[in-house]
Amino acid sequence: MSEVRSTPRLLLRPPRSSDRDAYLNLFLDPAVGEWLGRSPAQPLGEPEILGMLSADERHWGEYGFGPWVLEERHGGAIVGRGGLRWTELEDGWTVELPWAVASAHWGRGIATEAALAAVEQAGALKLSEVVALIVSHNARSRRVAEKAGLELSGETLHAGLPHLVYRLRPDPA
Repeated sequence: MSEVRSTPRLLLRPPRSSDRDAYLNLFLDPAVGEWLGRSPAQPLGEPEILGMLSADERHWGEYGFGPWVLEERHGGAIVGRGGLRWTELEDGWTVELPWAVASAHWGRGIATEAALAAVEQAGALKLSEVVALIVSHNARSRRVAEKAGLELSGETLHAGLPHLVYRLRPDPA
């Protein structure tokens, strides 16, 4: 299976150390950080973001899949992060479908496009399920999960905050 995928507007590829500035720009964006930090008062800091980049690179090495860098096919701008990654919930380990898109690109369907590609990849990998973890007041991410076919299945505590759990059992490709 190829590590690089494409959608009509995006090149989806594994991250590399040279994506350092792109990760920092994405996750230090206050509008993005509002949804991803431990709380709005405690956004992600540079060490955590660079740790995420390293973890994403390791994930690809260990599992053969992981979070992608979302790069525009025309122009090459990095507009976000999405894909698949292992995460632990109260009921055990499962694969999460995370996404983050630079706020300048919100409202264009980029997160949905990446999420649909990740669901397709999950089917090709024959994963039994994928989940999305979303803070309840994040209406945009809730819509992305629903458009990607995930259904609300409960709540969990994640990163110290209550999150909604959306689940999907992909059809094997």
